[in-house]
Amino acid sequence: MTESELNGDMPRGIGIAPYLRIKQEGMTENESRIVEWFLTPGNLSNVSGIKEVALSLGMSEAMVVKVSKILGFSGFRQLRSAIVEYFEHADHDITAELSPDDSPEDAVNKVFNLTVRTIVEGQAIVDPQVIQGAARCFFSANQRELYGVGGSNSICADVQHKFLKIGLRCSAYQDAHLMMMSASLLQPGDVALVVSHSGRTTDLKRVVSIAKDNGAKIICITHSSNSPIAQLADFNICSPAPETPLLGRNASARILQLTLLDAFFVSVARQDIDLSNRNLEKTSAITQYLKRDYK
Repeated sequence: MTESELNGDMPRGIGIAPYLRIKQEGMTENESRIVEWFLTPGNLSNVSGIKEVALSLGMSEAMVVKVSKILGFSGFRQLRSAIVEYFEHADHDITAELSPDDSPEDAVNKVFNLTVRTIVEGQAIVDPQVIQGAARCFFSANQRELYGVGGSNSICADVQHKFLKIGLRCSAYQDAHLMMMSASLLQPGDVALVVSHSGRTTDLKRVVSIAKDNGAKIICITHSSNSPIAQLADFNICSPAPETPLLGRNASARILQLTLLDAFFVSVARQDIDLSNRNLEKTSAITQYLKRDYK
């Protein structure tokens, strides 16, 4: 759940895009298409009327109003105002998906620009209290398991490495069957940290269900608190990156997840900063022999 939802306030400015992406989860195809249209640069202005918008979408005015209310707005005009304000706060000169006509400079700039924007938007809605609560749970757990499949599995390996450096032992698994075996052995007092951009991977959802049924706490990093896996979690840390195939899910989404997990790591380390520093000194010192000078 985002900070704005916890406080009952609608985000403004740069925070509106990630808020709308979180709300998209569970929408019908037509409803989701309306949200994507609103978030596409150049589609909307502060003088766009609902009739004009409905005509551009090929849908009824009633459907546009319905989606506006599903998103938490009083109606179309309030949503239009929020979207216009968002585009005033963001740089959208080079944000489209990659094109065959892109120059090398364009391709590089698109990656950097979208990644920076994704991190800024993620920061706008992040809830430090959720991260702090999850950190306390993770630090005090008896057993800590890390679950993720596909690209998220490599993120779990990175997290496992970070926590080992400060003396917190975790287990990450390469295979979904091993994850299920691990989850079946969890019990109250244990915790599972789950990384999933979609929040709906079938095998991973099964793993989380097993862990939760056994009484383990669930910490979830996913694009929406409304996703199926997030619905099973005790702590949701949202990473609502753009859904573009190459630049979004496969690039900026990973960077945002890693950034959020770095914030989570620091929050866990702060639970006992002296112990974390002592263990970091030990683990750093023991690997110094690997850093040989071959000159």
